[in-house]
Amino acid sequence: TVQDLSASQAVRILDPQPGWSILDLCSAPGTKTTQLAEATRDSARIIATDINPDRLDRVRENIARLGLKSVTIVPCAQLEQGQARSFDAILLDAPCSNTGVLARRVEARFRIRRKAVQEIAATQKALLAKAAGLVKPGGRICYSTCSIQHQENQDVREFLTESSQFELAREKLTLPSAESFDHDGAFVALLTRKA
Repeated sequence: TVQDLSASQAVRILDPQPGWSILDLCSAPGTKTTQLAEATRDSARIIATDINPDRLDRVRENIARLGLKSVTIVPCAQLEQGQARSFDAILLDAPCSNTGVLARRVEARFRIRRKAVQEIAATQKALLAKAAGLVKPGGRICYSTCSIQHQENQDVREFLTESSQFELAREKLTLPSAESFDHDGAFVALLTRKA
C-alpha cells in the first residue's frame, strides 16, 4: 500500500510482531491497518475500528484487495465489550488538523481555526485515554498525527503527566520537506505501559 514516508513511520516505530493482538483505533481508510498486517506477515490478531461505520467499508475494501486474513473489523460501539487491557499494541492515528500535509491537502488550510484545533485536541486526548484502558501491562501505544501543531501533539506530554502507568519510549516530529517535497509532516510518539 502506497504511503508517504512520514505517514508510514508510525507502524515502523510501533514495530508490531507476529502473534500480537493489535488494535488500530482510528483505522479508516485502512492504509495503516494493512501496513500492520504486512509488517506482521499477516500473522497477528488485528482489530480495526473507526467511529464512522461508513468509513469502515473502505477498510474492508483494502483488506479484501490485499487478501489479508489477520484483520477483523469491529464497530467502535462494540469495541469496549470485554476488551479491557487485552492488546499488546495499539495504533492511534488520531484525527487532526492536517497541518503537516498542506502541500497535498490545500483545502485543510481553510479549516484551521483556533476553536477547531482546540476541539480536535480534546478529541485526541479522549482517544488517548481510551487507548490507555485497552492496552496490556507491558504493551505499547503509538500515537500519531499528520499535524505539526504543538497544541495537538502536546496531548502526549499531558497524558504522561497525568498517568504514572505509561512512559515515553520515543517521540518524533517530522517537518514537511520544503525543498524536495519528498515527504509530509507528521508527529509520532511511542508510549509503553509499565508491566
